Amino acid sequence: MAACAVALVMIGAAAVLLLSNAIKRLAGLLIAGFGAIGGLAALGASDGALIVGVAVLFAQTAIGAALVVRLQEAYSAIDAVEIDAADADDDAQDRAS
Repeated sequence: MAACAVALVMIGAAAVLLLSNAIKRLAGLLIAGFGAIGGLAALGASDGALIVGVAVLFAQTAIGAALVVRLQEAYSAIDAVEIDAADADDDAQDRAS
């Protein structure tokens, strides 16, 4: 069980670091969170610690989903490359005016 939990954490961390899509990054955070909770369970953590872990993961997901929606509304994109390009265009326009 512990080895699977570590694998989930590593897969999630790799997804967060390597992917540029905000939804896929959020999914990577969820995978890593489930791995961390699984690791806590494998190490024999108390029920309270597991419940708190699930609550934190739920809150993180809710905030992440809200941020993805806000990115889509503000930039009409959820890909980091497109968002960076839109920011660069805005910066160039601000310097020109």
